[in-house]
Amino acid sequence: MATVEPKALYGVSPAEPQQKYFTVAIAQGAFSDASSTAGGRVSPCIASDFATKPTTLAESLKVSRGNMRWKMMMEALAVRTNFRVVNIVTTYAADEGDSPITNLAFGLVFENGDYIPTTGTSIDGSSTATKADYIADKIGEALNTTKTENVLVFDPTQVSSVTVRESSTTAVTAAPVSSNTGTIRDAITVTEVSAFAPNTSGQLATDSALTYSAE
Repeated sequence: MATVEPKALYGVSPAEPQQKYFTVAIAQGAFSDASSTAGGRVSPCIASDFATKPTTLAESLKVSRGNMRWKMMMEALAVRTNFRVVNIVTTYAADEGDSPITNLAFGLVFENGDYIPTTGTSIDGSSTATKADYIADKIGEALNTTKTENVLVFDPTQVSSVTVRESSTTAVTAAPVSSNTGTIRDAITVTEVSAFAPNTSGQLATDSALTYSAE
């Protein structure tokens, strides 16, 4: 038996960087939903995404903190190579801004899999051995970080003469979603989708992933 590659169809040299696809799931039931800087969990959603917007400024700030952490997570993942996000699924009890997110799932397609390290140390002190572990660790680092940023916050207390609710630029601080690094790391599951890779040896590049430490 022999495999013949239809190179004329795709015209991609085996020397091209090989993309890699990972699925990510973050179970957030153990993350804080308090009105403190630890609250808000992590979500790509903003106030205007909900059918019913947050009803108090405190709830709106939670949404803003969650969105800040999403951006922090994306920045952490982009340190080594470009990527794109696909298939985002958010799980809430209801489509309202006062309802906390419970689960977040999405896919990551990395432009060059070689640039994703395989070994290092996680935020909880454990050792890692795969690219999926590295991605989970970078997500964990973002969720275990404190950052203050000026962001546009939906403010239900600001109502104009035509009863249109407004937003205002506010300095928002997002602290770690939990005081326990193990809780943060255990909530994150990253899985490589191996079938996304080329199927024949002629298309596969040699994996030259490096070790890493916290950037």
